[in-house]
Amino acid sequence: MIEALVPLVVSLRLLSPHDAASSSGLGAELQQLANEFNALAAQMLTTIDDAIIELTRAAYITVILSGVFLYFTRIARRLGRELIIGGIILAVLSQFVFPAISSL
Repeated sequence: MIEALVPLVVSLRLLSPHDAASSSGLGAELQQLANEFNALAAQMLTTIDDAIIELTRAAYITVILSGVFLYFTRIARRLGRELIIGGIILAVLSQFVFPAISSL
């Protein structure tokens, strides 16, 4: 990604008015671009993590409610119990384990 930006930065540098006394160098400009890219990538990953947690929250709530319905209406008690256990496992993983892993 950075390699694709080098010709753009060089051409912008050539088009901009050049003052030798205030020149900070191409390296500083590339470093600034890299820092901005890093900040944007970190923000995007945080947004993706939050969206995944919201999706899994909807999933485990649906699974647990389906399991409770099946278990207590005696339509399929065994399936209901398995759905409740699976929903609880998904809840623990998505609320505690995955955020701990992503913060490393």
